[in-house]
Amino acid sequence: MKNRWFAIFSGVMLLCVSRLLAQPLVPDWVAYPGKQWQTITPEAAGLDVSKWNDYLLKIRQNAKGFLSGGQNPTGKYGAVICRGGFLLAVIGDGDLKMNSASVGKAFNKIALQLAIDAGYINSADDFIKDYWTGRGLMSHPFKEMDKGHHARLTFNHLAFMRGGFPISNGNYWKCGKHPAWAKWTGDPTRDNYAHRAPGQTHYSSGGMWRLNQALTAILGKELKSFLDQELFRHIGIKAENWKWFTGRQVYENKDFYPAMPGYGLMCDPPYEINGKRVYGGGGWVVMTPRDLGRLGLLVSTRGIWKGKRLISDTKLLAGHAGFSSKISLMDGKGGDAMISIGKVNWGASKPTLQLNEIQDMIIAPCSPTEETR
Repeated sequence: MKNRWFAIFSGVMLLCVSRLLAQPLVPDWVAYPGKQWQTITPEAAGLDVSKWNDYLLKIRQNAKGFLSGGQNPTGKYGAVICRGGFLLAVIGDGDLKMNSASVGKAFNKIALQLAIDAGYINSADDFIKDYWTGRGLMSHPFKEMDKGHHARLTFNHLAFMRGGFPISNGNYWKCGKHPAWAKWTGDPTRDNYAHRAPGQTHYSSGGMWRLNQALTAILGKELKSFLDQELFRHIGIKAENWKWFTGRQVYENKDFYPAMPGYGLMCDPPYEINGKRVYGGGGWVVMTPRDLGRLGLLVSTRGIWKGKRLISDTKLLAGHAGFSSKISLMDGKGGDAMISIGKVNWGASKPTLQLNEIQDMIIAPCSPTEETR
């Protein structure tokens, strides 16, 4: 009997210890913004002040906004850099509201993780066909999720662009820019489907669009409302303060990116599922750098906000770097660094804002004084 109770006690202790180890420790010096960000000096943030000042000077001297396919002809830009939940610097316009291009792909993955956390989906490695086939809703029957290569597609395949979808830009596709393995017809709306078996990585906004269609159908909710209710309201991002373009809007506006007419033609039906609009896919989030910084802080703390876990700590909780990891549109990294960056339309400046460059300046963990709290 003693051995039995010892085994039960040991098992309970092991379970408790494993749960504690699974919880990342957020340092007690980390703050969380309320209505406004609290500021901090480089000294209090534990930075090498000389390197930091030199870094900021170079950035501001070279500041130039990305033209964003003709959407931003005057070159507006904005960025915030935060450390431990405190605002370190604002570069350009920290309240800029413009389409942030591919940064919204991070929102797709976060929505997927929230759907898993809420029990709508068991695992990101499940086949999509087991939850939604799109029967009768697709532009062509061969696109249904239990047909052809789609039958082996998992949520992770689409979330991490390994689903065999070749299209990322309808304009490029029309002009004949496509990988050799794709079955090109010149019609991006028809051609948005899995052209090969899942597994290999190929950058694809079209595949992300299919992911968001599936999530909308499975949730029975619009993804923007889902994110607002499940996550954003808890971290101070108000629903009325950000916008997410729907696939229909991008598809119907042939000049969505004026320099790339027809960009959105890869957004194929359905655009509404049971009356719910399908948002995002290729990105298309309009959010200020200050609010993107909040989401970056949540990435840094691995899903914990004010001591409460809001989202599971998985690879789906991450920023998005677009075509190049050197352009971190929204990012965060855990550990003692606790750096978060929110960026909008910053793509043509050198040096660009890079996480590792700032981490190299850190000389001690952030331990702000009472005056800076």
